[in-house]
Amino acid sequence: MVPEGDQMAALADEDAVRSAVLDYVAGWFEGDAGRMKRALHPELVKRCRGIEGDDPDALETLSAGEMIDATAAGEGIREDAADRRIEIRIDYLSGGIASVQCFCHRYVDLLHLIDMPDGWKIVNAAWRLR
Repeated sequence: MVPEGDQMAALADEDAVRSAVLDYVAGWFEGDAGRMKRALHPELVKRCRGIEGDDPDALETLSAGEMIDATAAGEGIREDAADRRIEIRIDYLSGGIASVQCFCHRYVDLLHLIDMPDGWKIVNAAWRLR
């Protein structure tokens, strides 16, 4: 049996991880750069394969600053939908790290988060279009 205090801490961590991921995905579609900044670690690395340019095998990388700027510029607003179909699956959560799958109408994101002094932050993301 897990002690009650440990269960409460685990539930609080789960809620905080979900909140960070929701800030990331909803912040994008709402053009809310503050939410995006709150979700991302400043050293975020976000990668996908061959979305832009002529090389379908190119590994494309975005930084936290680029994501925050794109959010502020409203790039996600143009991709928004009435039903975003956001689904957040926490695959692993223990010892201050988490692995999360986030699905929505437009993207699939595989995310790694770390519990920092100022809250849970996304540090790695691999993504693709749906």
